[in-house]
Amino acid sequence: MIIAHLSGALHKGEGMLVRRILLMLSVAATTVLGVVFAQPANAEYVITSSFDKQVAKPGETATLTVTFKNPETVDVTFTFLTVNSSYDTMLGKAKYKMGECTGEITDCNHFTTPIPPGGTRTMTVPVAIEADSPCGAQVRVGFYFYSYRESTAGAFDGVVGGGPPVNVQC
Repeated sequence: MIIAHLSGALHKGEGMLVRRILLMLSVAATTVLGVVFAQPANAEYVITSSFDKQVAKPGETATLTVTFKNPETVDVTFTFLTVNSSYDTMLGKAKYKMGECTGEITDCNHFTTPIPPGGTRTMTVPVAIEADSPCGAQVRVGFYFYSYRESTAGAFDGVVGGGPPVNVQC
């Protein structure tokens, strides 16, 4: 049924949506199986992220900063980004809520374009650790990213690991 829907979507010109759905399905399957994705040579330079603190207690907020860097020799004319919970976050059952994204973005999924060669765009997102979140040595909040970009050089996408997580301590 899913394949039939995806096949029909391809005929309607929804290629990016289909690619994203297939990628997310493969990420979910490989996460369960413990498989690690091979990264493109420049993936770590396209998306970088960090938190403003290494440790947070339930009820506190940590700010996530995500930066896109254009690795092309031409302007990037379109970006798409998803922020996804890391396996450690799911395993530790941390409870959190993401706030409103701000920065050089049109919304939480799109950096403002065009982005010149070597140029960057940054967004910040407050991540509130819920007051009733579990806490302790194995409880973390971290993310990985799906990034898609278009330029006259082509369309590129990939899954990029995030920076160090926030440890949720009691």
